[in-house]
Amino acid sequence: MMMRSFSTRRFIMGAVLLLAAAALFLVMLNGKDVVGIPVERQDLLQTVVTTGRVTSLARVDVGSQILGSVAAVRVDSGDRVKAGQVLVQLRDDEARAALDQSLAAARELEERLKQIGVIDGPVSQQRVAEAEATLRQAFSTYERAQKLYDTGISSRADLDDAVRARDVAAGVVEREKLQRSNSRPQGGDIKLAEARLAQARAAVTVARERLARMVITAPGDGTVISRKVEVGDVAQPGVPLLVLSRNGRTQITAQIDEKNLGLLRVGQVAVGSADAYPEKSFPALLSTVVPAVDPQRGTVEARCDVADPPSYLVPDMTVSLEIEVARHAKVLTVPTEAVRDASTSPWVLVALDGRAMRREITLGIRGSGASEVKSGLKEGDIVLPGSSKVSVGSRIRLQTAVREKAAGEKNNAH
Repeated sequence: MMMRSFSTRRFIMGAVLLLAAAALFLVMLNGKDVVGIPVERQDLLQTVVTTGRVTSLARVDVGSQILGSVAAVRVDSGDRVKAGQVLVQLRDDEARAALDQSLAAARELEERLKQIGVIDGPVSQQRVAEAEATLRQAFSTYERAQKLYDTGISSRADLDDAVRARDVAAGVVEREKLQRSNSRPQGGDIKLAEARLAQARAAVTVARERLARMVITAPGDGTVISRKVEVGDVAQPGVPLLVLSRNGRTQITAQIDEKNLGLLRVGQVAVGSADAYPEKSFPALLSTVVPAVDPQRGTVEARCDVADPPSYLVPDMTVSLEIEVARHAKVLTVPTEAVRDASTSPWVLVALDGRAMRREITLGIRGSGASEVKSGLKEGDIVLPGSSKVSVGSRIRLQTAVREKAAGEKNNAH
């Protein structure tokens, strides 16, 4: 009985092994079931995705040009300001007093110049006339004294007195004529007065400029993004009191992996979205690609202009950028998952006559889940994904899958 039972078990085990071998032979004969994906033509978009920060070209440090004590601060961080709006007021007591003093000095010199022209001139003319009349009288007296002396009627002392009187009168005439000349428009007194008045008016200009600098105003429309001053602080030249973000061109600066440098071109369009508002997006334009690689990070700097920035964008905000680097219409494409050694010598497994055959290919741009095929495949060819796990030359039983349309590839760049 025991020998019969042992023989039965051996028979059953042998039958099982025989059936397994037969099944394996059938599988090897018919091939492994695999899913094949057809090579198709479609529109393909390639993008580079990165993150950056909002920067403004019109970021302005606002400070004082002179040393002074802060009397008032009219704005705070976050306030929107208009061009010319008062931001900070410095104490101006001394500046106002200096202006008043210079104005008074200028007015005094203006009156002096007017006096020279209106009063001193006519008075000098009158004095010249009087001196000339005195000279004529003194000359007549001299002539009479000379005749009387010549006839012996008068003494030598009388003649000498007449000569002195004549010479003194002549000297007075010359002096008064000189004074009259100085009082004329090109005279020395007027030139001196005009020079002093010009100096006084320059002092007024300086005093007004100093007083104006006591009021610090906005250089343009914008937003206060930083306040670094309080009432009572001492403002010093060169030390920022406020930081403004001027309205105007806004940029997003990003660091992109150097491997994408060859894909970037100035003028490429981009779409941005702020991390704080992921459901919203805005257009941008690649304006600058700095032709230098950061050796520490292996990145290049790129800047995108935002022509019409949304109101929620603020300086230094983190923004995601998707830059369109290539768009090809109706090109032959292969699923990215089917490409082996894509970065070196790309090839695919093609379903051909019930076997998986290797095919070398040349790739173009790469989109979302698909890559452009420039050579090596034709439309309608069936390729096998990497998940099929079949070797080159293996028999296969093909099941064709329907491909999803690819829109674009996001190359993560940092």
